[in-house]
Amino acid sequence: MGSGGGFRAMVGLAGVFEALISSGIMDTAMYAAGLSGSSWYLSTLYAEHDWPTKGIAAEHGKLKDNIDSSVLWKIGPSYTYLYMDAILEKKKHQPVSFTDFFGHMVGETLLPKNKNTILSDFRHTIHGGKAPLPLLAGIHAKDSVSAHKFGEWMEFSPFEIGIPKYGTFYKPEMFGSKFFMGKCVKKCTESPLHYYQGLWGSAFTILFKRISGQQQVKSENISEETIRNEMEEELAASTDSDNDENDDSDDEEEDDGVQHQASSDKSSQQRSLWERMISSLFSNSDLLNSRSWRAGVIYNFMRGISLRQTHQNDGDEIEKDFGHWQKLEMSKKRMMVCDAGLAFNSPYPLLLGPQRNMDLILSFEFSSRKSDDAEPFSEILLAEKWARINQIPFPKIDTSVFDKNNMKEVYIFKDSEDATCPIVMHFILANINFRKYKEPGVKRTTKEEMAFGEFDIFDDTENPYSTFNFKYDDQTFERLYQLTKFNTLNCMDDIKQSISECVHRKKAQN
Repeated sequence: MGSGGGFRAMVGLAGVFEALISSGIMDTAMYAAGLSGSSWYLSTLYAEHDWPTKGIAAEHGKLKDNIDSSVLWKIGPSYTYLYMDAILEKKKHQPVSFTDFFGHMVGETLLPKNKNTILSDFRHTIHGGKAPLPLLAGIHAKDSVSAHKFGEWMEFSPFEIGIPKYGTFYKPEMFGSKFFMGKCVKKCTESPLHYYQGLWGSAFTILFKRISGQQQVKSENISEETIRNEMEEELAASTDSDNDENDDSDDEEEDDGVQHQASSDKSSQQRSLWERMISSLFSNSDLLNSRSWRAGVIYNFMRGISLRQTHQNDGDEIEKDFGHWQKLEMSKKRMMVCDAGLAFNSPYPLLLGPQRNMDLILSFEFSSRKSDDAEPFSEILLAEKWARINQIPFPKIDTSVFDKNNMKEVYIFKDSEDATCPIVMHFILANINFRKYKEPGVKRTTKEEMAFGEFDIFDDTENPYSTFNFKYDDQTFERLYQLTKFNTLNCMDDIKQSISECVHRKKAQN
């Protein structure tokens, strides 16, 4: 399981996968879950037709080449006109938002040869158990409410998409189609993978002004909580004149912020939308400030039906934390789907449902911290709180085990008294033993080797691993990739010991 964290999470998880595959541990995994940046890596990898048959090294070489130039280069006129063609065509049948545009940018960067890939194509990749089932995270959010007060986790897999809270799912082929009372009333073409990538990473559409340089990126590192708070402030300050969830006007006649007249030809539509979009990227126009334009917007597939919660608890405490006591209004015509990092930055909810019956979770944390020696438990503490509120077994997170002068690459949490509670191995992003060892047990000897391993993640004043950096040169990529690969291999004895403990648990239960 990988957390969010932009390209830092994407490259970090690539190194983790290399280690887990080469060690054989990946063959024991049932699921591979990702959120935001980690979901970009998983979806890019699973889109490769040669993987896992031909190994993973070549795929990581492609990834390194693809992110050697910034994603922001993908907003030039030649690219934008291509995006507008597709967006205007989609707009004839479905709601559109800035997420569509951002998805094209991400797809052009990560999927240059696989832009026509769709989520259901992943079924071929995992057929016969060749790879773990990928689970990608998003949240259904409301347009004027904090994700901590209302945020329903959504699960995306090659077989189904839905909200576990209600036990409602539908096939990826139907995603974006129009439903009423459980029946499809307007079938739309299956969404391309790059749209999902824009959706899963839509935190960056909310903070696009920061990314594009309208707001100066701070030199110091920004914690995940600060990023989340900034996103909430941006959403709270947004205007909301467009694309309202309750708007019952006919979609074919809606324009979502752009005046559309039947007499206008396609070129004039394209030019108008393109000019407004580019203007929005580099000015303070209302379009990019519109909340509904910055989140993903889809038809509400549960419209008109009556549902109940499947495993969330009701109680006074829920009104204070995460807001699971609130329910989706089934009369809503549309729903907003956002980056799950708005809630918390690890996709635990995808794995903690009672049907999954997890034994061991390898959690790789790539969230931003204020410094390299800062406590790395903020996101897992939120996951623990979420599990407790929903009465789902989860080990107690004892933060007293952390000593910044004696940091570890992995922290193991378990409940020895509850056999149904999964063991959680919490891998943190830290350069500890990698500074002196190029491989587990093999010390660095040359000046070049020592220099390669001598770097910081969050304390580097140039911030190469900032959440907002979308360009990795070869050394930046290789250092992070090799670091997470090393850290994973260096903890292999701990992983095998935890697997052994899970096997003994199962035997005792039988």
